[in-house]
Amino acid sequence: MPPGENRNPAVLFLGDSFTEGFGLMPHQSFPAQIQRKLDEIQEPLEIINGGISGDTVMDAYYRMGPLLRAHPNVEVLVVFLGANDLFNGISPEFSSSYFVKIIEDARQVNPGMRILVSKIPLIPGLETYGQQFVEIFPALARKYDVELLPFFLDGVMLEPDLCLPDGVHPNATGMEMVANTVWQTVFQERLLQAGPGRP
Repeated sequence: MPPGENRNPAVLFLGDSFTEGFGLMPHQSFPAQIQRKLDEIQEPLEIINGGISGDTVMDAYYRMGPLLRAHPNVEVLVVFLGANDLFNGISPEFSSSYFVKIIEDARQVNPGMRILVSKIPLIPGLETYGQQFVEIFPALARKYDVELLPFFLDGVMLEPDLCLPDGVHPNATGMEMVANTVWQTVFQERLLQAGPGRP
């Protein structure tokens, strides 16, 4: 049987350490938690964790092609990227160009692919540079018809009780909150409301 044939539709989370689950066991990452929630309600969706720690938008772009070839059943792409670009001072124009490449290449593979992008907020201490970065996301929505999602780590990032000692990456409790946010905003409010033939 060719790869992907007769498989359930898949949702690919393309991201960095926040998606991979940096510092946690694999089953604690939010994609793994989402898969368990779907299994509990017998929803036939496959979740693919496409997160790699340290990835910039460009890095993830170059990984996406092989991921989509390995998983031809991907019907939904959820992009959660940009934090490493922001922290490393990569120009917003450069990062934006690779967001566009991700969108365009995904649609070349599957013209009907549904693409959702999690926004990156202003980060304390990076307001001037960060404001240019924040503006990438509504521009993508206007020009490329992607669906914008809230920042998945809202209320978790920089909260000492919810993060690892680095103050940035969620601990197990924080990641559970992230999973609940993703479950509500991606699945309950969007994908699981799509009706017949969803997603």
